[in-house]
Amino acid sequence: MGLSTILKAVPRPREARPGRLRREGRLPAVFYGPGQEKPLNLSLDYREFKTALTTSEGNRALYTLDIEGYPPQAVLLKDCQFNPLTRQAIHADFYKLDPGRPIRLKVPVTLTGKPAGVEKGGQLQPGLREVELNVRPDQAPDVLQVDVSNLNLGQSLHLSQLTVPGEARLVFTADLPVATVTAPKGLKAETEAEAESQPAPGAGGGKPAPGAKPKGKK
Repeated sequence: MGLSTILKAVPRPREARPGRLRREGRLPAVFYGPGQEKPLNLSLDYREFKTALTTSEGNRALYTLDIEGYPPQAVLLKDCQFNPLTRQAIHADFYKLDPGRPIRLKVPVTLTGKPAGVEKGGQLQPGLREVELNVRPDQAPDVLQVDVSNLNLGQSLHLSQLTVPGEARLVFTADLPVATVTAPKGLKAETEAEAESQPAPGAGGGKPAPGAKPKGKK
């Protein structure tokens, strides 16, 4: 996905009716943005657009738009309108980008590795399905792969702990979990019972904590 996904388009004549284009298997669209004097009406092959939008993995917002008679353009799918009954796309808005200028982009998260806590009987609970990055379009990842193999029972991996590629930066206001390893009820009870059976720090004849006074002495 990303800029490596090319969508072909042709300029749309004024007399071309959107309804007729749709019946012919075309998707009406518009292209606009910085350096573009006025919006350019376009049409795309509907099946090609649907494939890029629904079956490709990774982010589905960045594309290279190959308009007949124009140089290829890096674009953001700014908006896509759907028929409320059929859920088919009926119109798309493409915004012109500067490939070297950062934008905010939502990227899907993929969890990789088997957590250490799962090896002990725990369960991996996914958190956020996507994250927001401030990233250059030409450096935007299709997905953000997150290694969770070091997560143990009861541990979580939060946004602030993620590593992002290149010059990208994570954008967030709350440090939400991306993944958590939880213990099943039976295993949790067993773990808590084991913890309770262990002597408390400084108990059982052990050394008192630093600064603590032995009982009976003032």
